[in-house]
Amino acid sequence: MLRDSSKTLFFFFCGLLIAISSCKTPEEKKAEEKYYLPKAGGEVGEMLVVMDSAKWKGPLGRAVRQNFAGSVPGLPQDEPFFDLKYISPRRFNNVLKFARNIVVVLTLEGNSQDSRELRKNFTPESLERIRTDENLFMTTRKDEYARGQEIMYLFASTDEQLLQKLEENGDRLVGHFNQLEKKRIAEKLFARSENNISQAIYDDHQFHIKIPYGYDLAKNLQNFVWVRFLDPEFEQNFFVHHQPYVSDEIFSTKGMVSFREEITQTMLRDVEKPQLYMTYQPELPFQVKEVNFNGKYALETSGLWKLSDNSAGGPFLSYTFVDTALNRLYYLEGYAYAPGEDKLMFMREIGAILNSFETESERLADQATN
Repeated sequence: MLRDSSKTLFFFFCGLLIAISSCKTPEEKKAEEKYYLPKAGGEVGEMLVVMDSAKWKGPLGRAVRQNFAGSVPGLPQDEPFFDLKYISPRRFNNVLKFARNIVVVLTLEGNSQDSRELRKNFTPESLERIRTDENLFMTTRKDEYARGQEIMYLFASTDEQLLQKLEENGDRLVGHFNQLEKKRIAEKLFARSENNISQAIYDDHQFHIKIPYGYDLAKNLQNFVWVRFLDPEFEQNFFVHHQPYVSDEIFSTKGMVSFREEITQTMLRDVEKPQLYMTYQPELPFQVKEVNFNGKYALETSGLWKLSDNSAGGPFLSYTFVDTALNRLYYLEGYAYAPGEDKLMFMREIGAILNSFETESERLADQATN
């Protein structure tokens, strides 16, 4: 009798578990499936490219490399946006499928073994749509094989069609992965933060910016804040300048150069050696472009800084925009000093810090939304 009761209880709980499982929404089931996926691997800036080996060696492969492995502007030496690793579709096994950034390239032109292998990833309906819809050339999938993974599929009916799409949309495609890497870096960078410094800056200036652990407040004046991280081998810095907004004149390359010079020569001058100040290296002209900076129109500027006696230098990145609520003009700049080292990773971290900037009105709006 006891055994029968145990069996009855066992089957009751089994039935209950099945009933609970069947009641889960598609979103809950998807989240559960994602939980059991392995974590995506690879370093920041690594990217796998999966495509036909012959096409990788031809014009299509060159176009992929020009886009994703092109040189990052504003650095003292050539450094690519992404470190590309080519993988044949036949070698795209379970281990390699766990990479964090993957680009899969397919055209319906050619019938090699690699191309046939790639087409197995697409349904007959998808292949027919690729064949007939020239406007469709890209899609992305998150967490397909691993958590924290992004796969971008690039496709077209012919090589020529895809080459044209890559030429027309290269900045957007690279920008998609750049934004992802920025978010990943920010999550790690701000796992520990100097909240006391952030609060002190807010109390004095009415804006918010996240500050990673280990940074120190070097200068805090009426309209200027300078924060830095010092290491025996390198240093990372950022500063924020603000003033009343009265003119659009600085929103040009010439205006930006003059505006930055005015700030750095005044605020970043050596106290013990007043003749020593920060300036820029005119050999590399400022790279200036219009961007959307957290919902605001801004100028993004990159270039090379140096001390006036040429004793030190490196890359900088800045954003200039207006806070209409306070009628303030803001200039945010981050720069790195790392002699003998690649600079891209340092600047990616600095970019993540600058992009954490929020005005008080923006922060309140975010809190209301969340």
